Amino acid sequence: MKQFKPHVACQAEGFLNSYAQVFFSDNRIFAWFLLIVSLIDFRAGTAGVIAVLVSNLTARSLGFSNWFIRKGFYGYNSLLVGLGFGLAFQSGLTFYILLIVAAMLTFLFTVAIQGVFYKYGLPFLSVPFLMGIWLVMMASSEFSALGLSTRGVYVHNELFAIGGNWLIDGVEWFNQFIRNPFIRTYLFSMGAIFFQYNLLAGVFIAAGLLIYSRIAFTLSLYGFALAWLFYSITGADINVLGYSYIGFNYLLTSIAVGGLFLIPSRWSYLWLIVLLPMVILVTLSLQKLFALFQLGLYALPFNVVVITFLYVLKLRLKPGHRLVETPVQQFSPEKNLYQLKTNADRFHSPDYLPVSLPVIGEWTVSQAYDGEHTHRGEWRHAIDLIMVGNSGKQFRGEGIIPREYYCYDKPVVAPADGIVADLTDGIPDNAVGDNNIQRNWGNSVVIKHSEYLYSQVSHLKPGSIKVKKGESVRKDDVIGLCGNSGRSPYPHLHFQLQSTPHIGSKTIHYPLSDYLVERNGKQVLETHSVPRKDEKVTAIRNHPLFEEAFHFLPGKKLVFEVAGSNAVWLNGRHLFEVKTDEYNNSYVECASTGATAWFYNNGHIHYFLNYQGTRRSLLYYFYLCFYKVLTGYYKELTITDQLPPDKVFNRTSLFWQDFIAPFYIYLKPEYEVSYDDLKEDFYASSARLTSTVRITSKQNMRFEVLLANQGIKEFSFQNDKMEFKALCTESS
Repeated sequence: MKQFKPHVACQAEGFLNSYAQVFFSDNRIFAWFLLIVSLIDFRAGTAGVIAVLVSNLTARSLGFSNWFIRKGFYGYNSLLVGLGFGLAFQSGLTFYILLIVAAMLTFLFTVAIQGVFYKYGLPFLSVPFLMGIWLVMMASSEFSALGLSTRGVYVHNELFAIGGNWLIDGVEWFNQFIRNPFIRTYLFSMGAIFFQYNLLAGVFIAAGLLIYSRIAFTLSLYGFALAWLFYSITGADINVLGYSYIGFNYLLTSIAVGGLFLIPSRWSYLWLIVLLPMVILVTLSLQKLFALFQLGLYALPFNVVVITFLYVLKLRLKPGHRLVETPVQQFSPEKNLYQLKTNADRFHSPDYLPVSLPVIGEWTVSQAYDGEHTHRGEWRHAIDLIMVGNSGKQFRGEGIIPREYYCYDKPVVAPADGIVADLTDGIPDNAVGDNNIQRNWGNSVVIKHSEYLYSQVSHLKPGSIKVKKGESVRKDDVIGLCGNSGRSPYPHLHFQLQSTPHIGSKTIHYPLSDYLVERNGKQVLETHSVPRKDEKVTAIRNHPLFEEAFHFLPGKKLVFEVAGSNAVWLNGRHLFEVKTDEYNNSYVECASTGATAWFYNNGHIHYFLNYQGTRRSLLYYFYLCFYKVLTGYYKELTITDQLPPDKVFNRTSLFWQDFIAPFYIYLKPEYEVSYDDLKEDFYASSARLTSTVRITSKQNMRFEVLLANQGIKEFSFQNDKMEFKALCTESS
C-alpha cells in the first residue's frame, strides 16, 4: 500500500497540472478553476478528464518520467483533444473507443515531438494537440456510428434542460451586463481555449489567470488589445474575432513570449507589438487554406510564431541582455522574473567563470587598470600587486635587494582551474631599480580557463615555476613564486586576463571574484569587481570549520529538533537530505514537507539559489538563515545580499508589485550576515554568526547560528510573531 500511494499522488498531481499547463502553469488553484470551466459543458469536460487519465496512465505504464507526468506535460495536449472531440460528437460506445485511441495517439505525438524539440531547447506547446485533433476530425466522417453533436445550436434548450428558466434568465442577464465588444470578445476568446463558447467560462478563466499570475493576466489583455488595434488599423474584419474564437492565439502568444519563455521586461512587451501582427497574418492567410479541408486552425498560428521566434533567438551569437530566455522554468512569470533578477545581481552573467586573485593573504594594488606606468593601450586591463608592511613600506631595511621586499618569494597560485598554455622561465631577477626591456614580461605563466579566457602572471622568480606546459592545474595550486624578472624595477606581481594563449597578449576587462577589500577600516566582500589603485585586497582562504559546515555533499543528512516554539507546527524532528537532480544541480530536501532549497558553492561562498515549497517548513528558515555565507572566517566581516521579493513578502504585498514588476521592482528585501566570535583550542573550534533579513524598516527576521564540531550545531529565529531554536542532533 505504501508503494502504491506515491503513484496515486503522482497521477493526481499530473491530472490537475494537465489543466494548468494549457496556460504554462502548475498552480493548483488555477488548475481547479480550469477543471470546473471544462465541465460547464459536462460531456466535453468528461471527455477531457478521460483523455488526461488515459494519457498519464499510458506514460506511467511505459515507464516515462514521473516528473513530466506530475507537471502535466504528457496530459495537456490529450486534454485539449478530448475537449474538442467531446464537443464535436455525441457520446456512445464508438465515441469512447475513439476517444481513448485519440488520447493515446496524442500522447505518442507528445513524446516524439518532445524528443525532437528538446534537442533545440524549444517547447512543444500544443503541436501534439493539433496533430491529434486534425487526424480525428479528418477520420470522423468514415465512422458511421459516430454522430455529430448539436450542442451549441439550440443553446436555450440545453440551458433549460440543465437548470430551467432561471438559468436561461441568468445567462441572458449576464450577456446583457457585459456589452463592451472588446471585453466580450476577449472573454469569448479566453473561454475558447477550453472549447467553451460562453462569457461565463471566459470570466472564470480570466479570474483564475489573475489569481495565478498578475503578469500573465496583464499580458493577455495587452496582447489582445494590440491584436484588436491591428485589426482596426488595417481594416481587417474585426467581427471574425467574435464568432470564430481564434482570438485565443493572441492571448497565448502574449503570455508565452511576454512572460513565460522570455523573462518579462519592457523588451518582451515591446516585441509583442511586432509578433502579434505576425500571428494575425498567419491566422488570416491559413484560414483560407484550412477551409478547403474543412479544418479549424485552432492554435496553429500561436505555435508557428512562438516556436519560430524562440528558435531564432537561440541562433544569436550571445544571449541577449534585452530579450532574456528563461534559464530555469518555474511556470510563473513572477517567479521567473524575481529569481533571474536576483541571481543576475548576485552572479552577473550565466556564462561568467569566476576568477580569483592569484595570491595568498593581503596584497596592495600598486598599479591598476589604465595605469600611470605600463598599463596602457592594448595592455590597459591589468593590475600590479605588492605587499606592504606595518610601516607602510613594501620592504624591510633599505630595500636595495629583492629579498628585502615583502612580496618577494611569496607563492603565486592559479586563479581558477585550467591548463597551462604557455610559460617562460630562466630569466634572471633584476637588481632593484633595473629593468629588462628586451624580455619585459619576465618569467611568466599563462593558464587557459575556457575558450577565449586565459590568465597571465608575470615577473616570477627564476626557477620557481612548478608547472609544465599542457599540465592541468586546480584553483589555488601554487604555480610559482613572486620575483623581479623582466620590466620590473622592484619585486611585484603582474596579473592580467586575456583571450589568447600567448605571453604578452592584449588584455581584456574581466572582473575578479570573491576577494576582500579594506574600506574605512573594514573588510568588504567583493564578488564581481576590479581592484582599484592602492586598495588592500585579500584573497579568501577557507576556514576548516566553515568549509566543513557548508560542505553539502549528496547523501548528507541533517536532523534538527525544535521544541518549545510558539509555532506548534515547527515542534518536533526535521530531516534534511542533500540531493542532486539529473542535471547535477544540488538541493536540500525536507523529508516531512517535500520543500526544496537549491544551492551552489563556488569554493569560497555558499549560496542558496532558490526555495520551493511551503513556508511552514523549517527548511524555509534554514534557507533564509544561510542565504549567503563565506566559508572563510574574517572577524567583524559583514556580508550583504538581496532576496527575491516572492520568497519573503506575502501575496497581498506582492499583488501590486507583480503588475509592474517587468518594469520596476520596489520591494527589495535585504540579507545580511555578520561574523561574531571564533573560539579555537587544541581539541575543538566554534563560531557564531548573526544573519538578518530586512523586509521593511520595521519588520526584520533575525537568526543566530552556532557552528561547532565541523558542522551547524544550532540556529535560532526571532521576529515579532515567532521564535524558535533548532538543534542539530544528527549530521551524517
